[in-house]
Amino acid sequence: MGLLTAIGISVGALIVVWVYLTAGAFASLGLITWAGVISWAIFYAAGGGVAAYRKSIGSILTGNFYAAIALFAFAHTGGGPAVLALFFGIVTFFMCTQARFEPLSFIPGTFLGAGTWVGAAVAAKGADGGAFNSIAEILIPITMILGATFGIASEWGYKKLMELMPSGAPLKAGETSPG
Repeated sequence: MGLLTAIGISVGALIVVWVYLTAGAFASLGLITWAGVISWAIFYAAGGGVAAYRKSIGSILTGNFYAAIALFAFAHTGGGPAVLALFFGIVTFFMCTQARFEPLSFIPGTFLGAGTWVGAAVAAKGADGGAFNSIAEILIPITMILGATFGIASEWGYKKLMELMPSGAPLKAGETSPG
């Protein structure tokens, strides 16, 4: 079995489970389906494996935190878009410089964690503009951790498929069939 086929089967099967659980069987828990899918993608973008899982979780959670801080500060100081932009500029500095620490070194994961926080928390219409005022703020990081966990599970799944059904030698450039 080819690598992309194995990945497609594993991720496809687990996405069925993910969507069924978050949008169906356990929808009342309030997990955010799309936020989990984003963190799943972050896991793969960070390179896969246990190290990527750690980087994904660290980056996602700090991104959530920085976005919450910016929104909280804005909600408690007032001002217009310029003030909001300034707060996000300040936290973005930290989102980038934290990358010197290995568990926080995947900057795209931090940005996606922050963006997911803003999208989900503001959509929940917290009176504070999306910081610390609704159940969404608890569910965002939980959902994102679960999504990254589904990512590492899907990686395990495709590797198992590859072991069970190994393919022949990879094709060389220009070949359409082996030999």
